[in-house]
Amino acid sequence: MSVAKPPAPLGSSWKIWGETLNTFLTRTRDKLNYKTSSDVASEDGVMMWDATQGCPVVSKNGVWVRIQLDP
Repeated sequence: MSVAKPPAPLGSSWKIWGETLNTFLTRTRDKLNYKTSSDVASEDGVMMWDATQGCPVVSKNGVWVRIQLDP
C-alpha cells in the first residue's frame, strides 16, 4: 500500500503550513487505498479498494472479504 506523506512543518508561518496540511488531508484521506497483492489482512476492519475484483473489501479474521454492492 502506498502512503502519501503530509507536508513537513517548514517555513516561518504555521498558518500557511496548517492550510497546506488541511488541503493534503482533504485530498488524501477521503479515498480508499488500493489493495495490492502484498497487502495482508492482519488487522480487522481495514477497508480498501480491490481493483482486481472491482469492489471494496474489508479485512476480517485474517482474510479480505468482498463487500457486495447493489446493482
